[in-house]
Amino acid sequence: MKSRTLILSGTPVSPGLAMGAAYVFEDIFESNLRQYSIKPDEVDREFARIEDAITEVLKDLSTSASRVEKELESALADIFRAHAEMLRDAILAREIRNEVANELINAEHAVKRVFDRWEQKFRAIQSEDIEQRGSDVVDLGRRLLRSLAGVHVHSLEHMPDGCILMARALVPSDATFFSCRSTAGVVVETGGPGSHCALLTRQLGIPGLAQVSGLLDRVKTGDLVLLDGLRGTVTLKPDANAVARFRKRIATYRASAARDRTHSHEPAVTADGVRIQVMANIGNRHDAEMAAENGADGIGLYRIEVFYLARKMLPTEDELFDEISNTIAPLKDKPVCVRLLDTGGDKSLPYLHIPEESDPFLGRRGVRLLLEYPELLNAQLRALLRVAQTHDLQIIVPMVTVPQDMESVRQALEKAQQDLGFTHAPRLGAMIETPAAALCAHDIAAVSDSLNVGTNDLTQYTMAASRENPLVSAYFIDDHPAILRLLGLIGRENGQTPVGICGELAGQTERVEAILGTGMRVLSVSPPLIPSVKAAVRSARVHHANPSGSKA
Repeated sequence: MKSRTLILSGTPVSPGLAMGAAYVFEDIFESNLRQYSIKPDEVDREFARIEDAITEVLKDLSTSASRVEKELESALADIFRAHAEMLRDAILAREIRNEVANELINAEHAVKRVFDRWEQKFRAIQSEDIEQRGSDVVDLGRRLLRSLAGVHVHSLEHMPDGCILMARALVPSDATFFSCRSTAGVVVETGGPGSHCALLTRQLGIPGLAQVSGLLDRVKTGDLVLLDGLRGTVTLKPDANAVARFRKRIATYRASAARDRTHSHEPAVTADGVRIQVMANIGNRHDAEMAAENGADGIGLYRIEVFYLARKMLPTEDELFDEISNTIAPLKDKPVCVRLLDTGGDKSLPYLHIPEESDPFLGRRGVRLLLEYPELLNAQLRALLRVAQTHDLQIIVPMVTVPQDMESVRQALEKAQQDLGFTHAPRLGAMIETPAAALCAHDIAAVSDSLNVGTNDLTQYTMAASRENPLVSAYFIDDHPAILRLLGLIGRENGQTPVGICGELAGQTERVEAILGTGMRVLSVSPPLIPSVKAAVRSARVHHANPSGSKA
């Protein structure tokens, strides 16, 4: 009997189209491990096996960090260094040994139990950054289990070029293998736009799809797959007609992408003559280099969290200055917007020891936390003031909800400027991320040099749907009429204050005209999207755009 074509939906994490054979990744964490009981006099033997495995994994992590830093970029390499620090944690090693000694089980069984507990602890917290640490825990557990089992070959090393990788989840160690192959695309059952998998697929420019429920129950290695990273679908067992149509779409898409790249360094001017700045969202030097290659008009959002999260302790003012200066160097002559550290109850830095909150998304996030920790804020302001003496720099304040937030940061900035003896200070912009800030944009604009709309959080708070909770993903609609009306309100009430948008919505080419119709004049997007967004701007008519949110 002929198999029927099946189309599954997911969340696009990297745009593009791909066709190829599926390669199903088998996770050692989910395989049948050698688990057995031991005698009391065998405990020391298992302890020795654990120590040997830890030593081997630490060596492997160092090698992976060096390899990734050379072939990809330093931010991903820092993830492996952070994993090494986690593995050196005496609490983790002691918990594994206690499991062996108290339960009289072998090393593999103990590692599986302990890492399962740690993963569940992180997964229980509804936060992209905390959940990401759950993936980090799984990654370390996999490495230890492979070492204990004497497996020295990662299963992805057998993956042929040109395949579409299918997995329940992918963690950083997987990245070192599929990044150096001609992987056609990646589809995973879990994760989201902020995951390591999403980060890497975007950087490599390969299509990626996440949150595809029931994927591995329906596909096997060798199956022909059609991956649509634009519409968010993956087609299994396509018939000949579907394959023929998809081939035409791929050819058209590639021709269009090539054409867009040839014009990416030209200004983006709408069909009715309005100049739009298309800038880049970055988190590291590699992103900045890609932004420069793709014709970015500047950096619209530089997230400095990556630098903080990859460290064991707070960076000093000098370290911040060096990191920021090095990162933005590829776009030295272009305007740069650096967002102050956006952390809080839902994006915790372990070395800050900030008390947990019962509802972190409604707690001390962004500027709220910075104002409670003046030393944390001051180090950033001083470093950015120094950078601003030689760069066209603007400081962006995260999670502004009332004008007093901006007034307090401006006072701190003026005090830091006075202490340093500088005559020049960077401009100060506000991130608009809540309905309250959107509805009172006029008041915030009065004390800000720019307004920067973060549509990811604005959507989350407006639609009452977490962008990381798959159970309510159907409600996370960033081009909903309510969102576009709020954008229009911000655009109309900002007076002469420049206003732009830096969320994922800005990179959706089919919505560019509607976004521009709300008054947005700066679009900041992921570096690979710059050519296509500029092309969309050139075909748009601002004065005839329909920002109501109605679908065409």
